[in-house]
Amino acid sequence: MEEFKLYSVSDTYIEYLRKKYPNVYSNKLTTRVHTRKYVGIVIQIEKFNYYVPLSSPKESDYQKAGNEKVIKKSIVPIIRIVVKNAKGKKELKGTLRISHMIPVPDSELKLYDVDGETDEAYKDLIQNEIIFIRKNKDRILSNVKLLYKQKKLNDQSAGYVQAALPYIELEKLCAAYNAESYSEKSD
Repeated sequence: MEEFKLYSVSDTYIEYLRKKYPNVYSNKLTTRVHTRKYVGIVIQIEKFNYYVPLSSPKESDYQKAGNEKVIKKSIVPIIRIVVKNAKGKKELKGTLRISHMIPVPDSELKLYDVDGETDEAYKDLIQNEIIFIRKNKDRILSNVKLLYKQKKLNDQSAGYVQAALPYIELEKLCAAYNAESYSEKSD
């Protein structure tokens, strides 16, 4: 698996995790537009591929500064993807939700084909996000490793740690899924 490329995760695997952990982001099987699923990047942590989902901007990504609405700064669990438009004004294109990263078996990851995207506006958005991600990969990797370590050590000194998904429990589910899939294939 190549780090910092965009992937989607199979509906089957997402629904498998959501049975026990409903806070895992859904692929919106019944409500997604076209065949678009969530996409995200993959980062290797110990022996697992961790999928870090991209998310659209939300109202909670902004704050009031006087009479203006400004983009909040990135924090450990949420990296805001901010780019300058043609006029030099900052725009929030999306977020990387490190708090909602999940371990995923190789078999359930699919490389996202940006070139095959037919929706030109979405393709442009994705390309801007990829450029940002690659320029900021060291910071992203640092935040991923920090949050993973804090969660693994059950460090509750930062509130965002408690709100993050239970990575170690998800790793157990991932390993069980892998074992089940392997035994089904060998039958």
